[in-house]
Amino acid sequence: MDSRGPSPYNPTSNPEQRRSLAEWQMAGAKGAAPRVLLVDDDADLRESLAKSLMLRSGFEVAMAGDAFEAGYRLATFEPQVVILDVVMPGMGGLDICERIRRLTRGRSLKIIILTGYPGIGAQERSLISGADLFLTKPPDIEALATHVRDLLEP
Repeated sequence: MDSRGPSPYNPTSNPEQRRSLAEWQMAGAKGAAPRVLLVDDDADLRESLAKSLMLRSGFEVAMAGDAFEAGYRLATFEPQVVILDVVMPGMGGLDICERIRRLTRGRSLKIIILTGYPGIGAQERSLISGADLFLTKPPDIEALATHVRDLLEP
């Protein structure tokens, strides 16, 4: 077990008690469920949010830990909604957001910026970069699921 104790985002830090990513992805509803790409460099938060969105809300969720993996998942998973952390090593969420918006398919995607650093101007910078919504960490799962559904309403 990690000497730091359980993560606030993943109280089950014991590897034997954690389900694999593939198992969690299989648990999500298939077909008409909203498809969400979750991009965050914090593996515990990423996994916790993905599990909650799949199990509580029935979403299909793919995860990425950096910009490169996010690009791959955008092409292979074809999400309807992308949830991006702002601060990540390499390319941050705002830069990823701007690049997604430059893609033909990226113009129709819904993008939620999620940050633990909601300083002055953070929301404005997020919206300027092309985000549809700005939220702070840790997000309320039910509220996040509602926002995803609302963004997908015609």
